[in-house]
Amino acid sequence: MKLQLTLLEAPPDWRIDERTKEIGRRGLAQARAALQGRSPAPRPTPTPSDDVPRAA
Repeated sequence: MKLQLTLLEAPPDWRIDERTKEIGRRGLAQARAALQGRSPAPRPTPTPSDDVPRAA
């Protein structure tokens, strides 16, 4: 059986405060809402490569 590594606690000054987390959550919610109503971008039509011989 493999042993699992123990995670170290991050120093307090490395932690993200609750205000910053909430701003991030709101931003993600806005981005998801904006993307949900959109259809995917059209794919560009591939062009034949110059190094591929073309039929005559």
